[in-house]
Amino acid sequence: MASVPVMVDFKGKQVVVIGGGKIAARRIRILQKAGARITVVSPSLDPELQSLAAQGKIRWKQKRFEPDDVNKAEVVIAATNDRDVNKWAVAHAPVAALINDAGNAENGDLMFPALLQKGRLSISVSTDGASPKLASRIITELSNQYDDAYGRYVDFLYECRQLLKQPAFTVDEKKEWLEKLLAEEYRTPEKQSEVLAFLKIRTGKPAR
Repeated sequence: MASVPVMVDFKGKQVVVIGGGKIAARRIRILQKAGARITVVSPSLDPELQSLAAQGKIRWKQKRFEPDDVNKAEVVIAATNDRDVNKWAVAHAPVAALINDAGNAENGDLMFPALLQKGRLSISVSTDGASPKLASRIITELSNQYDDAYGRYVDFLYECRQLLKQPAFTVDEKKEWLEKLLAEEYRTPEKQSEVLAFLKIRTGKPAR
């Protein structure tokens, strides 16, 4: 299976998830955080999904899957423990829909890699279906290196980049700053505050 890693904006997308177990919950956790509009089709739900449904964060159709359930879906996720049902759901998905078959990645064109998120930093690891457990182990190892402090550092870089886009800086100055900010010394909160104060003064924004 030849796959290319991409970032997809799921905000507002109509997602239909077939199945209400733990695998479905893992998929929904990611998509709900991304702002997708999620409908779950399943006779029963995992406790985590029950809570989301009770809060109105997802829509629950308490029933077995029928082809009409995916008519308007932009994303279809087949996550039941029945391969035949998953295959049936995939077969009836709209032509333009992104499809994820949780039990057989080759049946679809959308995969969910192991994911590490710290602020604006996202790191994903995939083994192309060979060993999801290995991908999870690698993410765990990476999380020791890229912790919450590193996530705040990436958020700091984003704020600096927005300020450096202002006319107050020349193209050469922008390049120089963007390179300089990658140095180890800018990982500390004190240094970050100092830099942001300077950049805000240059752009005429109040330094807080």
